Amino acid sequence: MTNDQLRIFLKVSELESFTQAGEALFLTQPAVSLQIKTLEQGLGVRLFERKGRQVLLTEAGKVLLPYARRIMDEMADARAEVGQFSEESQGSLRIGASTTIGVAILPAILAGFVRSFPAIRTHLSILNTHQIIFDLKTSEIDVGFIEGELSRTESQGINRSFLAQDRLVFVDSRDAPHVKGEETSLEEIRKLPLIVREPGSGTRQVLENAMLDRGVLLDQFSVFLTVGHTGVIKKLVGMGSGVAFMSVLSLEPSDFDSLRVVSVSDFHPFRDLWIVTPKRGLTAPARLFLDRVRDDLSSPRPEAAPDPPRPESGGGD
Repeated sequence: MTNDQLRIFLKVSELESFTQAGEALFLTQPAVSLQIKTLEQGLGVRLFERKGRQVLLTEAGKVLLPYARRIMDEMADARAEVGQFSEESQGSLRIGASTTIGVAILPAILAGFVRSFPAIRTHLSILNTHQIIFDLKTSEIDVGFIEGELSRTESQGINRSFLAQDRLVFVDSRDAPHVKGEETSLEEIRKLPLIVREPGSGTRQVLENAMLDRGVLLDQFSVFLTVGHTGVIKKLVGMGSGVAFMSVLSLEPSDFDSLRVVSVSDFHPFRDLWIVTPKRGLTAPARLFLDRVRDDLSSPRPEAAPDPPRPESGGGD
C-alpha cells in the first residue's frame, strides 16, 4: 500500500470516476486503473464496483476509506513538520494569479503554506492572464495561475497543467433587476446594459469565445462599462447599474444579498483553470508550493461547496 495508491483511491472514491480522478490528479485513466488494481491485489479485496457510469465503493472500500484519509493527513503533517528543516524551505516565492483563482482558490492554500514554511518570503499578485504570462517569461514571478487560453506566441517557453474547471454564470440585481422572471437568453441580454472585464482578462476571453461559438460578437451587446475588478462589478450589478457574466467561483454566500443568478437558456460557458510555469525550471519554493496546491486540491472534502442559488425552472448546466 503506497502513498500514490491511497491518494488515487481517495480521489476515485470522491469523484466516483476513474477518468475524472485521472484528470484531477494529472494522470491517464489507465494509470489510475492500474494503481487501483495493484492496491486491490495487495489487499486481496475489491475496493470498487461499477454501477452504470459510476464507480462505487464496495463494503471493503468503505472500511478502508477513513483509514486512508487519516494516513494521508498524517503524511501531510509529517512533510510539513520535517520540511521546516530543509534548505528548500527558505528563499522567496512570487505568485501571479488571475482574479478568480487568486480570490477563490489560493487563499486557503496560501494560509497553510506560509504556516508550514514561514521562512519563505511569499508574494501574491492579482493580475490578468496576459500580464501573468509576460511576468513569468521575464522572471518577475515564479509560478502563475490563469483562466484563459494562450496564443501560440504566449505558449512558447511555458508549461501548462490543469488546475480545475469553472463556469460563468449570468448575474443581475436582486432588488433592481433588469431581467423579469427566472430565465433569459442571449438575444434578450443583448438589449441590457452589460458590464464586462477588461481585455486580457481570462473571464472576458472565455466569454468572447463562448459567444463566438454561438455566432455572436461581444460588440453586438450593449456594453456600457468595462471594469478591471470582479468585486467592483458585483457591487455595480447589485446596485442595479447593469448585468454581468462572472465566475461561479467568485460568488460568495454574502453576494446573494444583492445578486441573483439568472439561467441563460442557450448559453452555458465553461472554462479550464491552469497552472503555468517556465520551461527553464522551477525554484525550490515554487516546487514546494505546487506540491501543496496539488495535495490540497486532491484531498477529499467533507462537503462540496454548493453552487449558488439557481432557478429550478432554468436550463441548467
